[in-house]
Amino acid sequence: MRIDVLKDYWGNRVVSKLMKNEVKYMKKYIDCDGVILDTETGLFDEYDILKRGNPELKRRVYLQNLDWKYWIEQATILNDAVNILKNYDYRDTDILTKVHSLNEARAKINFFREMKIKNNIIIVPDEVKKSQIVDSFGNILVDDSNNNLVDWKENFGIPYYFGSKKSEFDKIESLDDILNPKKLELRLRRR
Repeated sequence: MRIDVLKDYWGNRVVSKLMKNEVKYMKKYIDCDGVILDTETGLFDEYDILKRGNPELKRRVYLQNLDWKYWIEQATILNDAVNILKNYDYRDTDILTKVHSLNEARAKINFFREMKIKNNIIIVPDEVKKSQIVDSFGNILVDDSNNNLVDWKENFGIPYYFGSKKSEFDKIESLDDILNPKKLELRLRRR
């Protein structure tokens, strides 16, 4: 049945009735930075200042040495995302997050566990595509990066954009739009 949903998504003239239990079998992957937490606002302000005094400073080095525990704790939770994650079965949704260092990975994992989030947290090295880490085929990715969503779509996944920038992908305003099975079923039928 999942194939029928994808055929509809890719524009083939296939009429399919989306069964309620089909949505259950779709894995949902949620990006952390820019979807759950606003870790990006102001991230490079300090880097820009330091770079003026030290032109040799590389962005990668700056990110690897950042106090990620502090940075994540001060980040704003976007659109009540943490509480929305808690309201749904944690086995259906994983947090899929790119990181620049083990320090960042540890800080994110600790933050989510302290917030009582039980979802799997899948760490993706910053130079690796998310579709190389998990199976995108027929599964959903919610991300604020158009590049990540293009790759997801190219690998037969179902992309949803979360953010304020312009995007070619279907946009969602809240994680509830994807995590609520009834809302997701309606959204997939409209495709």
